[in-house]
Amino acid sequence: ARGRLWGRARPLVAVLSEFFNFDRYVNLGVDAAIYFILAMTATLLFLVRLGLQLFFGLGDDDLDISGDVDVADAGHMDSTGAFTLFSLLSILAFLMGTGWMGLTARVSWGWTAVPTSFAATGFGAFLMLLSASLMYGVRKMAKEARYDVNTAVGKTGRVYLTIPEKGKGRGQVEVVVSGRKKILTASSTGDEIAAFTTVTIVKVEDDHSLVVEVKA
Repeated sequence: ARGRLWGRARPLVAVLSEFFNFDRYVNLGVDAAIYFILAMTATLLFLVRLGLQLFFGLGDDDLDISGDVDVADAGHMDSTGAFTLFSLLSILAFLMGTGWMGLTARVSWGWTAVPTSFAATGFGAFLMLLSASLMYGVRKMAKEARYDVNTAVGKTGRVYLTIPEKGKGRGQVEVVVSGRKKILTASSTGDEIAAFTTVTIVKVEDDHSLVVEVKA
């Protein structure tokens, strides 16, 4: 049984051995060796980065460690929703596409260095644009799914962090917005408001912080 298994696996092992034979690419030219290194390294890093971004929410410029302390609303598009062509993920996609196309053109198609470089760069740019477009779509959908902080006006909340008197700083208030419990920045309309005090949200500022008063 072991012999039959090895017999079936031998062709695959032979193909992999040939593929990872670095001397083969060096003999074709320095550019072929560079394409091989780019393809292997960029693909590995791209997959790691994509996994972190999709499964752990670790983006290039939108790492969110604030938990529920979030003041974005459904109509507000900040940097996390903006189209970003040059991100780490898109750059890795460019390098990956360049490496694989260059490797294919030089090894499989037998192209010379110059046309290969144009094809590799063009395909890399295509993957870069595709990656940036897909991430933009994901960010936009996530943004649209967020709550609208303006719906908090008139609702009752509870002071989470003491709110100083008007004009002397801000605290935090816990309130349900769009069916989700949030902890948002808040300021007072008058005197200091101690933690755990029940308050009413009377206004939303331009920066999406709340203005509250003690519930009558």
